[in-house]
Amino acid sequence: MGAHAHAVNGPDPDSAQSLVAFVADDVTKALLDEVARAHWPESVVEMGGLDAAASHLQSAPAPHLLIVDLGDSDEPYSDLMTLADSCDPTTNVVALGKVNDLALYKQFINAGVADYLVKPISGEELETALFAAALPRSNPGETVVESPAEIYVVVGARGGVGASLIAANGAWIMAQEKGRRVALVDLDVQFGTAALSLDLVPTGGMIEALQNPSRLDSLFMASAMVPKSDNLAVLAAEEELGRDPSYAPEALARMLSEVRRSFDCVWVDMPRGTFGQVGPVLSQAKRVIVVSDLSLAGMRDTIRLKGFCRDYAALTDVSVVLNRKDRNRQTGMTVSQFERGAEIKVMAYLPEDDRAASAASATGKSLAEVAKRSKLVAGMRQIVSEVSGDDQKEEKAKAKKAKNSKKGMLAGLRGRAK
Repeated sequence: MGAHAHAVNGPDPDSAQSLVAFVADDVTKALLDEVARAHWPESVVEMGGLDAAASHLQSAPAPHLLIVDLGDSDEPYSDLMTLADSCDPTTNVVALGKVNDLALYKQFINAGVADYLVKPISGEELETALFAAALPRSNPGETVVESPAEIYVVVGARGGVGASLIAANGAWIMAQEKGRRVALVDLDVQFGTAALSLDLVPTGGMIEALQNPSRLDSLFMASAMVPKSDNLAVLAAEEELGRDPSYAPEALARMLSEVRRSFDCVWVDMPRGTFGQVGPVLSQAKRVIVVSDLSLAGMRDTIRLKGFCRDYAALTDVSVVLNRKDRNRQTGMTVSQFERGAEIKVMAYLPEDDRAASAASATGKSLAEVAKRSKLVAGMRQIVSEVSGDDQKEEKAKAKKAKNSKKGMLAGLRGRAK
């Protein structure tokens, strides 16, 4: 029915029917209303059960996530299968029913249903099932390659240089414009902005994962992550200020290893204060992106961060992004001076766009959505192409095309000569 197709959009204001539910009793409706409001604000939850679901599917666009309450049905599998012809392949279905039977559960899963929950259900059980169904999945018939996702770590050399902005928007561009399955992980568990910037509400699962790594498995991580779109999910926290937010580096490494199983790439927004504690994580990263302003202090701390990577993650590529071009004009330092001092080439130099940043913040959208043609977004696309290797792929494709064209031209000339 689509459990192995694209995942559901989360609280995306452009997706009016990202979640649609049809329930058979008031208690289940109240529970679904509460969960849906928290994570899928544009959802539709109605009474009516199976009959109402069938009517809806015949007259409305297919939702990304469909919850169907089978009520007191004694033949839940046969009844739900009556929806199969009306259900879009991209719809993920979660069924609710009263029959508690393992064989029935396996029947549902084999038929492509994302999950089957036996009533009565708890809010936590419902959230876990919906988040698991909503996470990015492989397309039908797609060959799944069991290889760990690439990790891109973004860290600011100084506070306020825009590292979180680059991490969130880099992840969004890679997911939405490059079509890759992406996880965005915000390691600032008290003051992080990744979820907030994308208009998402974090669960409490990330803290639990970091402080109790023995509980980690794919189902636990599915419940801890919040989906933003078909290809993008966010792992973040808003830990209470009175609690100790520290965690062991080993717990972080294990958590990221679990996240990597379900995605093509993972963008990590890393606070610079934790950088020195995560050597094992850096060694897993494909790229560390150091974000700095064009200042002496920024250059100094870029050197320090680069040196730490050299000592603890020698095989990890380190790149530098300079941000806030307009403000930097007053520092008296040039890009070439920064590059000579830090002994590293600057990958991108981003301009400011306060209007676009304000619009994105106000709407909970990415910069690429609200300012597609801005120079700032163009610079971020350049960063994504660089770290993903798209530029190299395009150059190789152009070179191959030119080579083949030359061969064709020579063959034509030889033919004429004959």
